[in-house]
Amino acid sequence: MGIAPILDQDEYMHEPTDHPQFNESAYYNFVDNDSGFGVLIRMGNRVNEGHAEVTVLLYLPGGGAAIRFDRAPINDNDRFKAAGLAFEVVEPLRKIKVVFDGTAYLLDKGTALENPKRAFTTSPVVPIALELLYDNVVPVYGLGGGSGIQGAEDSIAVGHYQGPCAVRGWVEIDGRHRHINGLGFRDHSWGPRIWQGPRFWRWLSCMADERNGFVAWAQQIGDTPSPGNGMVLRDGVVELVNRVSVQSEYGPAPYYATSTRVSMWTESGEHVAASGTMFHNVPLRNRRDGEVARLAEYLVEFDYLGTTGYGVCEFHDRMIEGVPAGMHVA
Repeated sequence: MGIAPILDQDEYMHEPTDHPQFNESAYYNFVDNDSGFGVLIRMGNRVNEGHAEVTVLLYLPGGGAAIRFDRAPINDNDRFKAAGLAFEVVEPLRKIKVVFDGTAYLLDKGTALENPKRAFTTSPVVPIALELLYDNVVPVYGLGGGSGIQGAEDSIAVGHYQGPCAVRGWVEIDGRHRHINGLGFRDHSWGPRIWQGPRFWRWLSCMADERNGFVAWAQQIGDTPSPGNGMVLRDGVVELVNRVSVQSEYGPAPYYATSTRVSMWTESGEHVAASGTMFHNVPLRNRRDGEVARLAEYLVEFDYLGTTGYGVCEFHDRMIEGVPAGMHVA
């Protein structure tokens, strides 16, 4: 696996294929290492289905959350702009501006989304606005030798790149203004996206400072887990990872992760490890044809290279009789 030939034009939109679940999506996260405030923002254009999946999630200190989810109507794949959310390319493969102006449900606890109907009918709706500039701290990189997410081209993406960023700007929640100056990740992918396709995936991100962090990915489609991939950032130097192992501890039903340990092997064969504790959780889900995929979106405090880092980690599982498919594997 080598660094993919990501080109400036890949920062922009791609011609949809005729796959009924073609998706082009961009994702942005951020964690304030001091307060525990976090952001997860995603837009996935599913133009062949006539809508964009729009998620704006704010993790509030103390366990609360503000969330907006829409399936907003779209007629083309010309831009990322729907339901009050927009992504603007400021400098290709370097700087992106994220803007949102709308409303969100204000939840006392993020885990209230285990029962979304109850959460949305009992929670107040408040105005939300934000403007964030994502500026890469290292060049973006593609995984899977430039062919997208290796082994997942038919259900997750055929093209994909990501990278750690400095994040600056502001967020306003119900009139309360918060200045943002910290670290996060962004990614961009395109191709088929079938949420119920994989049995599970684990996507873990962490930044300790602008020169140290990691991202790790492990997934299983069918009967065999993939070797995984990712990158480690040490003293400002990026090293690609070609093998990942994730081991996690889970609580009682509904079986959310409480801690995790990730082992990563670089292309040179070096082993790098990190251990993390989940301190915030907002469970999302996607239901189609009677099958449920749960995406538990955690904020995690990591011990990485002897320092403390923070990140957003996504545990995606097909739910089988109420049990996450990857719980006993990762």
